[in-house]
Order: sequence, then C-alpha cells, then structure tokens
Amino acid sequence: MAHAHDHVGKKGSGKLPGKFTYGAFSKDLDLVPRRRLAEIVAMTPLHMAHASRLVTSAYNELLAVAASLEDPGYRRLMTECIAAPKVAFLEMYPTDADRKALFKEMVRLGFFNREDHPDEVWPRGHMTPQTYLTAPSSHNEFYNAHPGGLAVTVAYNIRMAEAYTANYRQMMGLPLDRDLPSAALCVHEYPKVWLYQWQDDGSWLEEPRTVYDDTWHAHCIYVTAELMYRRYDSRIVMAMAAAHQLSALGASMDGKKVVCNWVGLDRVAHFIKAAAVMAQIDPVDYGLLERKGRDIVLAPVPGEQWVTHLADMNWPYAMGAAQLYTAPFLKQLAAEDFGIKGRDLGGRPFNQLKNYVWSQLGQIPLYEILVREGFDAARKTVHRLVGK
Repeated sequence: MAHAHDHVGKKGSGKLPGKFTYGAFSKDLDLVPRRRLAEIVAMTPLHMAHASRLVTSAYNELLAVAASLEDPGYRRLMTECIAAPKVAFLEMYPTDADRKALFKEMVRLGFFNREDHPDEVWPRGHMTPQTYLTAPSSHNEFYNAHPGGLAVTVAYNIRMAEAYTANYRQMMGLPLDRDLPSAALCVHEYPKVWLYQWQDDGSWLEEPRTVYDDTWHAHCIYVTAELMYRRYDSRIVMAMAAAHQLSALGASMDGKKVVCNWVGLDRVAHFIKAAAVMAQIDPVDYGLLERKGRDIVLAPVPGEQWVTHLADMNWPYAMGAAQLYTAPFLKQLAAEDFGIKGRDLGGRPFNQLKNYVWSQLGQIPLYEILVREGFDAARKTVHRLVGK
C-alpha cells in the first residue's frame, strides 16, 4: 500500500528535485477587450475603475457588506465612507490661523514634523473627496496602487476578518461581533480617498509625515480623530487606532532568554493621544485609555480589535511580493514593447499603463503569473490587455 510520503526521496539519494512547477492559469483568464496604449493614457481614474471587473466587484461587495451590518450606526457610517465620504473633524479648524495653531501644537507634542506645513498635513478638499471607486490603496511604491485599489484591499481584508471571526467563534466559543471588524476595516482606510488626490501625471498625492515621522500612519490617526469628533462608541474608535500597530513586537535575546517588548501597545496609545488632540477630547474620559500611575496607557483590548488588526495584513503579500516584482516588470515592458522612453517612463504614459494593467488584472494575479509561469507568460497577458 502506498503512503502519502512515498514520493519523498531518501536522504542523500537520487538527484535534487529542482524548482517546483506550480499550476498555470494565465491562458484561462477572461480579460477585458484589449485597448490601445493611447486610449489608456487618456483615461481618467473613474473610466479606468469602471472598466475593471476586479474594482467594480470589490466596490459593490463593500456596499453589500455595509448593507448587511446589523448595527444601524455602523451601517450608515460604512456606506457613507464608501460612496459619499467626508472628513469632518477639520471643520473644527475653519481658518488658516486655526490650522496653524493646531499644527504648532501637534509639533510641540511630537506628533508632526516642524519642517512640514498645515496644507501638507491636511490637504484641501476634505469635505469633497473622491470615493472608494477611484481611490488607490497606498503610496505609489506600496500596494494596490491603482484606481480602485482601495476597494480591492478593503474588500479582501473584510473577507479575512469574517473568516477570523467565524473561526474564533466556532473553535474557541468567543462571542465576537461580526459588525465591528467588517465596518472598522472599511472606515479605517477611508481618509485615503482625501489624502490620495490624483495628479495630472497619473500619480497622486501621498500621506504626510505624522507620528514617528512615518508617511503611512496619517489616515490612522485622522480617522481616529474623525470618529472621536462624531462621538462614535469607544469600541469602533479603538479599532481605528489599533489596526496598524497592535501586534508590533521588539524582541531581543538575553543570553538564551527571549525578551519580548510589545511596542505595539504603546504605539496604539500614542495614536489615540495624537488623535485626541485634534478632536479636542480626553481619551481617558472617552473610554479609550486608562491611567496607570503617572502614565496614560492602553488597557487590554478584546478579540474584535485583534481581528481588525490581523485582517489588515494582506499588504505584505501585495507589497513585498506583487508590487516589488511587477513594477519593474511593467517598466521593462513599457520601454521594450511600448516604446515609452525618457521622461515618459517617470510620467503619465508609464503611470497610466501601470495603473491600467494593475486595475484590470490585479497586482497579485500578475505577480503569480510572473513567478509561476515566467516572464513571457506575464508579457503575453499584458499584451492581451494593451495594444500599440
């Protein structure tokens, strides 16, 4: 009788197996009709998003999830963030003088960098931004960086959250609420529709420096301030702040002993403190932090917060794999196959080509074709989408 492990060779015997052959799928893809490069260069982000089955299906899925939430407040909030977003907390600072004063206070407290400017950290248009349908998900060099990339990212993250919730409930008997992580993952990202404003060259504005001088936490503290300003319950406000850094760990060795420093707990508290200044509230009275001696710290948070954080984690695959390999691949094709040269490789012609291929196919599928089937298969797939 054969056993499942019979194919494994004996130690030191036979030739080495070489690279494994993974399943191919590119030839079976049903892609949208091919467009000429000149047409693609002329497309708007809205046109590009509407043309994409991936983007439109993700966007509609988000609206369906929002409609399915049992909590009416979360239901209305999630629907607004997807389809008619606005960032209202800045209405507390209506004049340039108000924003300059707040900026100086945030610099003094170490939340902003004094070399920046109020119009940089809070760009104009906060009450009339784009929607999830056209917004990219991240910086140009990060992940799902194309029209509608935000909808793709969040729809997938919500699927992960719902799987986490179901499994924690079924296996461990935890009474986790499904509404909170599903709504929180969507709401958490929505300031990006304001921050990532499209530019004429096919790129977009990126997040400003905020806490820790990083350029990827602005949406986290802004949305925390926004929900504080709107006086949403402390449960969903906590989910805003905890989404990024809750599990951040600084581990070191003391001889053979592992020393764990859960820096994420302090960072979540730091995000809450930064947001509280902008929202002009006391985070302890709000029910978000607690006093411990002279310090104000994060109390232990329950499973819904952990699910929100854990499900906000598709980005390492999308960024460390898909973005890392498909961006240079497309730049090579742009030069070799489509005649995009010189400044155009850093301008609208290349940006539009990149945005179109990623929005129609997806960064991760293109990456998987590249690593499973090779350069030529990925090239042929792109040529099925784009013609000269």
